[in-house]
Amino acid sequence: MKKKKHPEHVNHERWLVSYADFITLLFAFFVVMFAVSQVDSRKVGRFTESFSKAIGIAVFPHNGHGVLPGLQAAIAQTETQGSNDTQPLPSELEELQSLLMAESARNVALANVQVVRRRNELVLRLPEGIVFASGDASVKESAMRTLLALAATLRARRVDVRVEGHTDNRPIHTARFRSNWELSTARATSVLERLIEDGQMPPERLSAAGYGEFHPVASNDTDANRQLNRRVDLVVSAQPPPADAGESAEQPTDATGPAPADPHDTPDAQALVTDAQAPAADAQALATDAAPEPAQHDAHEPAPAHDPAPAHDAHDPHSSAH
Repeated sequence: MKKKKHPEHVNHERWLVSYADFITLLFAFFVVMFAVSQVDSRKVGRFTESFSKAIGIAVFPHNGHGVLPGLQAAIAQTETQGSNDTQPLPSELEELQSLLMAESARNVALANVQVVRRRNELVLRLPEGIVFASGDASVKESAMRTLLALAATLRARRVDVRVEGHTDNRPIHTARFRSNWELSTARATSVLERLIEDGQMPPERLSAAGYGEFHPVASNDTDANRQLNRRVDLVVSAQPPPADAGESAEQPTDATGPAPADPHDTPDAQALVTDAQAPAADAQALATDAAPEPAQHDAHEPAPAHDPAPAHDAHDPHSSAH
């Protein structure tokens, strides 16, 4: 006996399979996009460098600047225009630059110091290898000749000096320094202290700052460029001329102000003086009334000893008879 074949029903929900596949792919796409956006650029850079050394092939031959030659030329032109500074230096810094260039030819201690013009300032650049050991903030004794030579030149000029510490982009985490911020700041402070204690620089003309890896002078893609970024800069700026002191010396009356008026010249002061003298005048009048009358008033009264004889005695006939 043959089995009956049941007619197949049309499945109207087959679209759910395609829809589920589409949603799964879309979810995977957004997960990948989120993961790419959270990539640590430092880790990727270190991985790329290690991978390139291992296989001997540059993974990114253009160093991240792009592959379009027109864009590369535009970037190079912008960087060149930004580095060229046509702003003139103050005369004090012009003389200082000429002096340092001449001293570097004679003094071996200044041979490794780079003199860079930046806007209206001079930057005296000290590489890390000259001043510090790797990962340390203590000034080498061999670097003291360089610091003392710079201090002797800067001390005699009307300039202010800002000591800046810089590092590369390699992270540091030791018992003493938790980040590049602390390392760069500690190095700047160490150089500042040696300039004050050993170089006899006035403290009020010095300041220190640490910038970590955020002010590089070269890209951190090679060991040579990272070495350039590990540095200490002495940024020298000219002090403003003492214009206030000169004006005050020429015009002392303006600095001190008008002379104060005599308090006795004012009407109110004169009235106060008159009121203060009134009790004294009253006291003098009372003393005059209480005193005996002077002798000159007695002279108008006839004295008893000099009284003349009565008139009837002068004409008495009996007196002539006796």
